[in-house]
Amino acid sequence: MTNPPQLPPPSPFPVQQSHGNATAALVLGILGLTMVPGLGIVAWVLGSKALEEMDANPYAGWSNRDHAKVGKILGIVGTVYFALIILFFVCYFGFVIIALGATAAAG
Repeated sequence: MTNPPQLPPPSPFPVQQSHGNATAALVLGILGLTMVPGLGIVAWVLGSKALEEMDANPYAGWSNRDHAKVGKILGIVGTVYFALIILFFVCYFGFVIIALGATAAAG
């Protein structure tokens, strides 16, 4: 009769896992504020999804919850920044078109 193989003793500390969407949200949030303003929307969505998954399983031992929070916040700020840029260009070109129409009608 053979004995079953012995398993090592369990670790006294919980195993920490890194959530990939949390780190991606942080990176995209930073890029959305500095280089590509449209990435803020993606960072916002990824950060929200990562936080939902972390909240759904709180005993999983996620190590980067802060990355998800900061990525979501940077995504929100980046999205507002992107919307303001679009609003500025729409107003600017709207005024230019109105001004050109007024000068063409007067001349």
